[in-house]
Amino acid sequence: MMKPVLKVNKVDMTNPCHTLGMTELLTYLVESGLFEIDYHDERIPGGKSERASLLIYNDKRVYLDLWEYSMPTYSGKSYRANLDLIIKLQHTNLTPEIFERRCQRKNMFQDLTPEQRRNYFLKVVPWTFFPSRMMKQFIGKEDTLEKLPSERLGFFCGKGWKCRYAMKQILEQKIEYIKSSQELRHGRPLTDEEYIHKMRTSKYGVCLHGRGSHFSEAKNRREIDYMMLKKPLLMNYRPFYYNPLVEGKHFIYMNEKINLENLENLYNIDEIAQNGHEWYKENASPMGAAKTFLQIMKDKFGE
Repeated sequence: MMKPVLKVNKVDMTNPCHTLGMTELLTYLVESGLFEIDYHDERIPGGKSERASLLIYNDKRVYLDLWEYSMPTYSGKSYRANLDLIIKLQHTNLTPEIFERRCQRKNMFQDLTPEQRRNYFLKVVPWTFFPSRMMKQFIGKEDTLEKLPSERLGFFCGKGWKCRYAMKQILEQKIEYIKSSQELRHGRPLTDEEYIHKMRTSKYGVCLHGRGSHFSEAKNRREIDYMMLKKPLLMNYRPFYYNPLVEGKHFIYMNEKINLENLENLYNIDEIAQNGHEWYKENASPMGAAKTFLQIMKDKFGE
């Protein structure tokens, strides 16, 4: 049986603009063995175009958008690029009706008809996500990691954005809450080794959403990190993936009313941790992500 042909922009493989996740996800596809790989040099111009990559699957033009805000997917140049499908990692779970209302509110695509806006929106799907820089070393070795005794309920280390303030006030009553800027060397209060040790010795993997937009959500790479480590995820959002993460099965949803010390009475946390790990292997590991991409292509194009 012939493999589908997947053409990749070779420059994007080297990722000169250091777009998070681009090299990893393109490499997953290229090295999966699921596709006949070829290369092209086409790029769609426009704002934040360096945060996306054009893939050509057989003869279909598939735009992979890795940016956490509305661009580059929601731009006139992307609309006019004759795309067959858009995979936006931070795609948010909206109905077409809610999307239309937000377009009106934000003055988005007002040169198009409602039908054109709807049809374009229906081309957009989510896919998967990728681990943090620190955890790349464990890819493919997840099942060999020694399970360490719990030393804490959990901890959080991340940006001190205003959108996290309410949960910060609740969580820091029971867990350590540390502000950081991981992309800056001087903004890291913990070494990689300290950070990984805290994750491995936490009972729960605490993830807080970041800053999204009207047209994108705010996934957190710690989702993938903690699922790699077989930790039960605690999240104050419900991330949108092509193959869903199911609340109560793959993760525990939390809000400001959460009682961290009562969770074991409400959930089978070992089962949730294992389910999350299985979801990671099937959807976010190198082969899992590539298989999910192929699933999307078959679902959308029937080939």
